[in-house]
Amino acid sequence: MCVLILHTNRALFGDDLLEKTLEKMHINEEIHRSILVPGNADEEQVIPLEEALLVNNPLQKRQLILSVLTEAPTSYYHLLQQARLNNDSEVVHYASTALAQISKEADLTLQQHEQQYASDPDDPDILCSYCDYLESYIESGYVQGRAAEIQQRQLERLLKKRIGTRRDFTLGCKLASVQLDLAEYDTARQTIDALSERWPQREEPWLLQLRIAAILHNGTAIQDILHKIKEQNVYLTSKGQEIVNFWYGKEDSK
Repeated sequence: MCVLILHTNRALFGDDLLEKTLEKMHINEEIHRSILVPGNADEEQVIPLEEALLVNNPLQKRQLILSVLTEAPTSYYHLLQQARLNNDSEVVHYASTALAQISKEADLTLQQHEQQYASDPDDPDILCSYCDYLESYIESGYVQGRAAEIQQRQLERLLKKRIGTRRDFTLGCKLASVQLDLAEYDTARQTIDALSERWPQREEPWLLQLRIAAILHNGTAIQDILHKIKEQNVYLTSKGQEIVNFWYGKEDSK
């Protein structure tokens, strides 16, 4: 159909239409070429938010905090914690107000999960939802000190209940990590040994073993674990390889 239309147009108008069309295309091309594309100069001015808070211009710092508050303050919780220690009183006020609101909303959500779990502790969906939120709640840093320890022990109990008699690799790794955070090294080692025995080719238990050895400053154990990882041909992800390279002292490790 396109060929037929073009053939008909050329038969009716001859080469005059073709020349006008080409002329128009040339004009359009010149217009497009004349459009100036901005360079990447602005990219050189982009700096991390943490560094932006250190600048001496109060107006810029206040605009930065306001933009964070209007976009997604929860995603910048740690940045707001830093901003609370800023030397600008208005920045400190904005950050403190935002932190209080974020913590309040997080606490209310946690209370809702606690109430649902208390009303029906045997519901697997409620248990799973409560456990997942509590994990993110702790990782976000909404609680510190003794309050964080209390929530970590609750998370440990919830994970044990979720695992029950079945063996779940992901939940087992989470449980071992929480036990390490609570400094329950003997219990954590038992959990990790069970994971390594059942899943010897998975990297997570081996990395957890490296974490225990590092916490206890046991260099001999670290070397032994590295040797076993290599000997058993454990599959390592890029993140796992970076950790192993670090303990080997390789320069390309991050």
